[in-house]
Amino acid sequence: MTMNEKNQKAITETITEILDIMGLDVSIEEEKIENIGSELEEVFTISLVTEQPNLLIGQYGTNLQSLQHLSGMIARRKIFKNENEESGENDDKNEVKFNIDVNDYKKQKKESLVKLAETMADQVFYSKNSVALRPMSSYERKIVHMEISNKKDLTTESTGDNLMRRVVIKYVGE
Repeated sequence: MTMNEKNQKAITETITEILDIMGLDVSIEEEKIENIGSELEEVFTISLVTEQPNLLIGQYGTNLQSLQHLSGMIARRKIFKNENEESGENDDKNEVKFNIDVNDYKKQKKESLVKLAETMADQVFYSKNSVALRPMSSYERKIVHMEISNKKDLTTESTGDNLMRRVVIKYVGE
């Protein structure tokens, strides 16, 4: 789905409403459309700035994941309710993708995951032994999968269930 200005506004308003209810002093630093992944999927990114980042981020980013999930549910309901009223159609295949970042937490997390993936890829390449990384969120696993997909003779797969889901990097060369 194309991220139009109307959808961007609905997402931004939803996040602002939730943060107001929480009583936190947060400002929106930047809003931008990014293309990520090998399929160049379009993602609307909202960068928030606050003096209280720990409250929004939480331990290992759990609060930020929850904020992302909650605001996603509410924003999608608003967007698709408006679209369905206007068009009279209901298309459940439409997805609105957006990302919330707080004080560049996800940006820094992505950089550290890319470094981890590169280090572990080198280790697997030279040792020819598979390496299982620590359990990660789907967002973190996607970053590792994308980074390793560029490496010759290596592949990745996700194993485990729920909170114990992790990436395994494998050597597939001769």
